[in-house]
Amino acid sequence: MNLSDSELIVLEELWKGDCLDENGEITALELSKILNEKYNFSKSSSYTFINRLVEKNALSRRYPNYKIKPVIKREDLGNNQIQKIIDTVYKGSFVKLFSAFVNNKKITNTELEEMKDIISSIEIKDE
Repeated sequence: MNLSDSELIVLEELWKGDCLDENGEITALELSKILNEKYNFSKSSSYTFINRLVEKNALSRRYPNYKIKPVIKREDLGNNQIQKIIDTVYKGSFVKLFSAFVNNKKITNTELEEMKDIISSIEIKDE
């Protein structure tokens, strides 16, 4: 799923959750007000981004009151984007992605230990 920076801003506000009601929803009008206050998005821009996210199945919309709700979770979007990068940039090799990541960043001892813990907890798949 390809998302623009503005669409990601909309999702980020929803993922925070503090603007959502007890059903995990918010009206498009309420969200557009928040986006205007925080990011200076016009009402029409907000609705454009919301509608694009509905079309991409990242948000659900229901009537009355044009209530919207995030459908995609941050983790799922992140996993999809990572897999796309692995497939396209690193030709399907997670090892090449991992190598590029760790070789281009200074890693603290704490981060290294955390990564070792993660690696040691991975279940090995049959090839």
